[in-house]
Amino acid sequence: MHLGHCTYFHRNNVISSFYRVQMFSHCKHRWRLVEIDSELSDLVFETSHVMSLINPANTYMDLNIGIALWLAAGGDGWVSGANIDDNDDENPARAKYKSSARILLVGSGADEQCAGYGRHRTSYSRGSWLGLHEEMKLDMQRIWKRNLGRDDRCIADNGKEARFPFLDEDVIRVLLNFPLWEIANLDQPSGIGDKRILREVAALLGLNEAAILPKRAIQFGSRIARESNRKNFGSNRAANQASAGSVRIDKRSNYS
Repeated sequence: MHLGHCTYFHRNNVISSFYRVQMFSHCKHRWRLVEIDSELSDLVFETSHVMSLINPANTYMDLNIGIALWLAAGGDGWVSGANIDDNDDENPARAKYKSSARILLVGSGADEQCAGYGRHRTSYSRGSWLGLHEEMKLDMQRIWKRNLGRDDRCIADNGKEARFPFLDEDVIRVLLNFPLWEIANLDQPSGIGDKRILREVAALLGLNEAAILPKRAIQFGSRIARESNRKNFGSNRAANQASAGSVRIDKRSNYS
């Protein structure tokens, strides 16, 4: 099995979680942490290719997510020994590695069902539990259109099969049987109240550090969004002012 991530990922969190998974995993599989180092500026052909995969999705957010998933699914990166270090000279045990895993587990559905998005806090503050319920219901109704097709194509392009544990029918049924105030407590700060039920499960499994990490979407955790913002809008500030995530990509851009 491999855990893949892109360049500039907050690797301290990843490495810590990786060791905890190794420590508490009861399966017989060997876990490897595959560090995937890529610069967005070097991915000209790959970016154009991912654009074709995410179609008909056509925003910068879709592209950034697609690139991150495509790179992770490729599993082509580096593995290290006990002391993971980005500097090859200091860690001669670091070696090139390409994962042969055929299945990629994707977390889609966790935020939608457990109030993990910022807009869920907005809906809760405006409409209490009913407002939150309606927003989460809408998220689940449109997840196939907004997320699943795009993500599946980017992963399948590398010969991998995407599986979505949080969208398993039994998982959905169990979550629907809980009242919303058991799922999340949005009166509490980020990293505590959002996805409360999943954080409690993580703590029970011994994943204490992961249980209190604030949500960080894949395009931000991988820093692909930051590079994209600088390239296409000049700076992160300009991108935020333009609501870059929802901006459609001009077909005349360098990505075409």
